[in-house]
Amino acid sequence: MIRRAVAAVALLLAPACRTDRTVLALANWADYRESEVEDRALAPFAAAHPGVVVEQQSSGTGLMEYRERVLTAIAAGHPPDVFLLDHSDVPAFADHGAVIDLAPYLARLGVDPVRYDSTVLGIFRRGAAVYAIPKGYTPIVIVYNKDLFDRAALPYPTGDWTWDEFRRVARVLTRDTDGDGRVDQWGTAFDSRASLWIPWLWSGGGDVLCADGSRSSGCLDSPQSVAAIRWLTGWVTDDSIAPRAEDNLRLFYSGRVAMLTTGHFWIPNLRPYVDDGRLRIGFVELPHRAGVQPQTVVYASGLAVPADAAHRKLSVELATYLADSLAEAIRLSAGIELPSLIASAQTVAILDTTGWEPVFLRAMHHARAPWGARVAHWRVVEAALPAMIDRIVLQHVDPAVAARDMARRIDAVLTATDP
Repeated sequence: MIRRAVAAVALLLAPACRTDRTVLALANWADYRESEVEDRALAPFAAAHPGVVVEQQSSGTGLMEYRERVLTAIAAGHPPDVFLLDHSDVPAFADHGAVIDLAPYLARLGVDPVRYDSTVLGIFRRGAAVYAIPKGYTPIVIVYNKDLFDRAALPYPTGDWTWDEFRRVARVLTRDTDGDGRVDQWGTAFDSRASLWIPWLWSGGGDVLCADGSRSSGCLDSPQSVAAIRWLTGWVTDDSIAPRAEDNLRLFYSGRVAMLTTGHFWIPNLRPYVDDGRLRIGFVELPHRAGVQPQTVVYASGLAVPADAAHRKLSVELATYLADSLAEAIRLSAGIELPSLIASAQTVAILDTTGWEPVFLRAMHHARAPWGARVAHWRVVEAALPAMIDRIVLQHVDPAVAARDMARRIDAVLTATDP
């Protein structure tokens, strides 16, 4: 009798004591603020999946540290269930079977790839395969200080403008404001990070690599590329329209730089200055050399599922949910990137009262995928490129010589067997 009573109590208590919940690990590089936004975006998924708990593994560190953390987890046999894949990591993960092809799952989950920006989705595609669902993106554009333009009686830049027009405006905006013989306000700023100056190189008719991505010689050191590099570095060395220091964002905040190459990712940093009246800003597409078609780059991230994910079905559901309209709508408050869904991005532009968002969407008409989405060794190439700029700007090496030497160095990297 006592045994039966104990057994009955145990049966009654069992449902309340069960711990058979499923925990999904979501890895990303979000900082504290972004993690809070992502938690809000995850709430509807949790509500629709009782017994499923999604735990963010947010590194809040640089992309290199994040990438190594994910690779280590996969190698150790404990991969995250879903992780954020940067455009430059697509070759390393997709081309080596580290992530699953999501294409076979999309139809049954009601996900239509046509809803996504084709250029952005193309970053994560290999033929018919889709190795990540794009979460968000940004093309590279220019942000400018409206107050500095007003003081110089210059109209705000719009639409299709050329390098000659840009340089003329930058020269007018470069000023000695206190009469001590030194420049206090620069028209623009040059950033030696390749991610920000390569779209300028493209808009001048040059490139770092040749069309198939297999070599640099004949392209980085071509007459078109050398001329573009000479013009770009000339902002500092010849025209003196850009400072030698590279704390460019701080200089822009303080009104000492009028135009800055940027992406959507800097809007959260700029917005507090705009909201409290310290800055009045606008955005405009990159100018291009006369006779060359406008071009820029688009950088993107997507949600991927490791090949060894323990809960493949749930993981795919989570990845597609996080890149769909509900999660994107919740995430818009962060303002870090544009949503990858065409309709969502268009809605953002329609509702925008600042005039900023339509510029980013127009820039997408001239945007192309970055080399990092195609070339496995690109991270090594990208890390080496600032040395070429430093040789030109700091050591006064002729751009033709610096470009030729760098092209040979890149060729050696591209022929290496281990990415």
